[in-house]
Amino acid sequence: MTRLARAEVESLMQGRPESTLESALEVFEVFASGSLTDEVYILDDVAGKRIAIAPTSLKEKYRRG
Repeated sequence: MTRLARAEVESLMQGRPESTLESALEVFEVFASGSLTDEVYILDDVAGKRIAIAPTSLKEKYRRG
């Protein structure tokens, strides 16, 4: 498991304005968590896939479509 500070993810997204959060974090899917506020967790093997768990507000901010 990897933990990233929200500020680090925000900075990463600023450098990739057309990118999705999934693409920037190099994960299959980003799940929202109402209890997280300042960190994003990246899990390397959940059912064979790399996923992330991010604060709901961060996921909503970078929602595409």
